[in-house]
Amino acid sequence: MTSSTLPSLLAALSIPQDFSRFDKLTDEQILGQLIQWKNDVCVSLTSLRDLLMMHHGITTLLVDEQADIAARVGSFDGPGEWIPDDASSLVRSILDPLTAPHIPPAVLTRILTHHLKPAFVANPHPRLNLQTGRKLHEPADTQDAYEGQVWKTRVGTANVLGWCLRNVDAYTYESVWHLIIPPVMTFLDDFEASYKLQGVRLVSDLLYRVPPELLKRTGVDGLLFTSLSGTFNHLRDPLTPNLIRAAVPTTLQLIDLTTPPSPAPLPPTSTFPSPDPTVMKSSSSRAHPAARYERLSALLGSSLVGTVFLYAYADHEAVLAAMDMLPPVLTHLGIGAARWLKALIPQLTQALLPPDAAYPALPCYIDLRLKVSSLRALCTCIETCAPRMYLWKCNIIDAVGRAWVGATDIELEGQASHSQLADDTGASSLALEYKALLQRTCVKLAEAWPKVIQEEYQQLLTFDSALFNGLVGGICLASSNI
Repeated sequence: MTSSTLPSLLAALSIPQDFSRFDKLTDEQILGQLIQWKNDVCVSLTSLRDLLMMHHGITTLLVDEQADIAARVGSFDGPGEWIPDDASSLVRSILDPLTAPHIPPAVLTRILTHHLKPAFVANPHPRLNLQTGRKLHEPADTQDAYEGQVWKTRVGTANVLGWCLRNVDAYTYESVWHLIIPPVMTFLDDFEASYKLQGVRLVSDLLYRVPPELLKRTGVDGLLFTSLSGTFNHLRDPLTPNLIRAAVPTTLQLIDLTTPPSPAPLPPTSTFPSPDPTVMKSSSSRAHPAARYERLSALLGSSLVGTVFLYAYADHEAVLAAMDMLPPVLTHLGIGAARWLKALIPQLTQALLPPDAAYPALPCYIDLRLKVSSLRALCTCIETCAPRMYLWKCNIIDAVGRAWVGATDIELEGQASHSQLADDTGASSLALEYKALLQRTCVKLAEAWPKVIQEEYQQLLTFDSALFNGLVGGICLASSNI
């Protein structure tokens, strides 16, 4: 494309550096200029789309021009204060033809080499060989990795990198690995929570297509796990809950990819040996149950229990985020989570009890969210560690019984007067879910340890049948009819 229109349109889409500190700006004049620029983005994207249609699409252009367009427009594919609400459809119409089915290797290499790599040259990652993308055995003796950080002035870099990761062909990773992994690790290991959060999202995009053998051969799988574990140390930050909710599923994604669970043994189909025993050998050689259990235990024990619950107990949003993330971690660990029951059961049941008078009471809606999240995790905990529940049944029944009485009192207060619970948006439906989860917890406990029906549940009904019939009455009735 020889027209001078393309350079001018790309220049108009160049994101002002002031957006990198948008949330800290107080100068009204600068804010007004940035908002005006943002309002003009869709006009520039529309003009670029129309220009490409005149030239029969982006794929007919030279490789350099395709890369220039993708690097500029890709910065609008994702989150950011500079992105208008209606820009996503325009971005897709421009870039989708370039990703059918994957980014051409030549275009990808051009983007990574000429548009992304220069921004990170001044801050090489100390644990990576920048020529190969392999993990270094010892940290490199370099200048401060946090000094300068030119890449932070290149607004939209994370979005461009994320677009590349989501659309790269798995077979292309080998040739561009040394260009992809350094910027990903730079984001992930940054000291600012906002950039670290972008790094976690980039790792999630990376794990979607990257071959697991490449991760393990280069040693980056261990580097990623260590860095993801470090995100849980960023406590007392407004983005801590977001970090927890992003880091846990991404860590599980990494564990599943690099240390998959052992396959279930196939049932015998004949008395003769398998004609091709190498098939079973190759499929099971990738399973590393010890390494998998070690990493899952580190995620639960060190990151969630040993860090968030222990040191961020006063940050209720962080605790809530950790509670929300417990069920998938427990499901991955299975019965292996039993070693953490001494920490988990008190943590999960404490949220159900009335607050200590020495501490200020939580707002009603936040307290209810914590209770609901705790019960969801508790149900999963009972299910996965069923053989050990006989040791904890009294603790669970005591907390659930007290919570049931409290939930009944709240319901009666709400009927007598328009309480705060009824006024809060979504709180009434959450209260209904809370009572349903209390009942479900009792069902799960009865499934895990049936003797509790004839013993503890009957004691509850004997104590106050009218009060606890809604909690355990149906379970006892169903058991007596069997």
